[in-house]
Amino acid sequence: MPTGSAAPAGSAEETAADGYVYGYSPVAMARTRADHVCHGGTNALLNVPVLSTPLSQSVVAPNVDTLYSVAWLDLREGPVQLTLPDTTDRYVVFELLDIYSNVFADIGTRLNGSQPGNYLITPPGWNGTVPAGTTAVAAPSWDVWALGRTLVNGDEDLSAARAVQRQYTVATSGLGASGPVPPALPPVDCANPPDPQTPNDGGAEFFDELAAVLAADPPPAADDPALAALASIGVVPGTTPSTGDPATVAALEAGVTAGEAEVQAAAENVLVPSGSWLGSFNGGTYGTDYLVRSAVAVVGLGANVPQESLYYWSGPDLDGEPLTGAHTYRMRFGAGQLPPVDAAGFWSVTMYDEEMFLVPNTLRRYALGDRSDLTVNADGSIDIYLSATPPAGHTANWLPAPDGPFNLMIRAYIPTEPALTNAWHPPAIEMIS
Repeated sequence: MPTGSAAPAGSAEETAADGYVYGYSPVAMARTRADHVCHGGTNALLNVPVLSTPLSQSVVAPNVDTLYSVAWLDLREGPVQLTLPDTTDRYVVFELLDIYSNVFADIGTRLNGSQPGNYLITPPGWNGTVPAGTTAVAAPSWDVWALGRTLVNGDEDLSAARAVQRQYTVATSGLGASGPVPPALPPVDCANPPDPQTPNDGGAEFFDELAAVLAADPPPAADDPALAALASIGVVPGTTPSTGDPATVAALEAGVTAGEAEVQAAAENVLVPSGSWLGSFNGGTYGTDYLVRSAVAVVGLGANVPQESLYYWSGPDLDGEPLTGAHTYRMRFGAGQLPPVDAAGFWSVTMYDEEMFLVPNTLRRYALGDRSDLTVNADGSIDIYLSATPPAGHTANWLPAPDGPFNLMIRAYIPTEPALTNAWHPPAIEMIS
């Protein structure tokens, strides 16, 4: 497991800190599942038929490009079938993650095109017969997060996007499991569901939550050294380590504190510089790099692989100063230098306030992108203007900012090689007044 915590080297505290780093992502995932189960149960699809607005503050950095569809799958009774309709030229993806936050499949436009399909998501070790006309997708864990996105091409397209969304189905297959089945994750207290963003809030009880995940979703063999280290401090699948002897519990408490500091420090550096911006090149699959896995969970739990989507966070302006609506800025995409995405993908630039929520404005304009009617300069370049008040003569390309500090995010779905290799960089943000 990773080292580098503030706990004494070789101590139980250091082992516990490393265990916290290992467990951060699966515990955050289990907590995310708990919140969903309280609203929609398992093996049932919850469609969100509206786009985000400034009132959408349940998650930070909401997108205004896609409708969400969410399901948590429990495969203990056998495979679950996901069915998608013909999506014609509309971008769609269902991202499938194991309980350790690894993306093990993307089903949709990039890999499957627009044709309808039946996808049988099978549990670990399943050896049953796949029905004709169905594609099997092997899940590495018994609990699976299915996160769907359906592109909306502007307000006038919303009803058509909803019509596609309503045709998605998730259903148990009745095909049964193969071999032994692990216990389910513990029941959820829906009156007081845990917060996925603060897995350290229970102190040593963090390791009770981790032990429950390890029992319900045994990790891959590559994690055996991490499991052995956890066992050395009493963290064994299916147990409650927080009720152990006082010295061990004290070490677990100290490990949570030290591990949380390590995770937060890593989160500040997990994004990769891309010009003056920071890009999400590390998401989706982690192997045994538990520190990166936990850091990505802090920045954006459920991050997809770069081949499906890249995100860029804004840095300071061209002069190194923080962005604020007190000024007017320009982002100039040179001719042929728009975010490089496949013809089946899309890109957008979204405005957020200091807390990463959408910014209210009279135009109800929260993003600009490939579906916007942008004015093109004579030389083929495109300028996007950022300010709290509309710049004279540039309203079509104006992205309204708050009066105070703000942040931007560029989304690139199905990015092409220049983006994937970090050869393409978002344009600098230039203060012009």
